[in-house]
Amino acid sequence: MNDPRILVIFGLFFVALGGYNLVVGRRRLRAQPGMRPFQQVNILTGSEYLLLALVFFINALARTTLLPSSVTTYLFVASFALLIISLVLAVMVVRMATRGRPAPRQNADGTASAASADQSLEIIERSPELEAARRRERRRRRLEHRRKMAEQRRRRAGKA
Repeated sequence: MNDPRILVIFGLFFVALGGYNLVVGRRRLRAQPGMRPFQQVNILTGSEYLLLALVFFINALARTTLLPSSVTTYLFVASFALLIISLVLAVMVVRMATRGRPAPRQNADGTASAASADQSLEIIERSPELEAARRRERRRRRLEHRRKMAEQRRRRAGKA
């Protein structure tokens, strides 16, 4: 792993992974109003991958002869600090993934059903703000539907 070219290749790979996760996380944030960015696992994972890519790029730069040797010690300290930050992000991602997940229910034959696994994923993605926004939207749609139906009844009765 001392060859800077290999480190740059790994860095580019992690940039691609991080970018993909950030795009997916942003899409999910748009789909779920009321959710904060640090609650979205994909955004945290994408940020972690980008930090790891930065570590690879810093190490590749430190291993070249472009910079004086006095600067390389600071680069290694910076890369170590970035590794610690990415470790904290990784712990946050693991905690979020395991925090609200209930154990899957067992069928009569002792196997967990796929439907219960899907339901447990839905439970994790729900938050009180999101549920309140969904209830408001359903209420608004119901009222709109009732108004339209009443309008149609009046038209049919010849009163409108």
